[in-house]
Amino acid sequence: MFGITAIGASHGFDHCESTSGFILWIDRKGIMIDPPPFSSNALRLEGIPPSIIEKIILTHCHADHDAGTIHKLIESQPVEFITTKTILGSFLRKYSA
Repeated sequence: MFGITAIGASHGFDHCESTSGFILWIDRKGIMIDPPPFSSNALRLEGIPPSIIEKIILTHCHADHDAGTIHKLIESQPVEFITTKTILGSFLRKYSA
């Protein structure tokens, strides 16, 4: 089983709509790419259990995606965090401040 689900369809400066993010589905397991803030709530509204997201890929460290990443990382369900060394450094500096 393979597919893609879009979460949100807007940009980081839109106060009315959610920032875009995606889920890549492989064998009924989800890989969330650049999660928007409150992405787990968006999944629940679509009837998708957030617990089936096993990995997060963060492609860049902008607030409209790293806020969604931190939300997913602090939930009770562990996920694998995939990014580059540079983005990870920026992410850690931002959230340790």
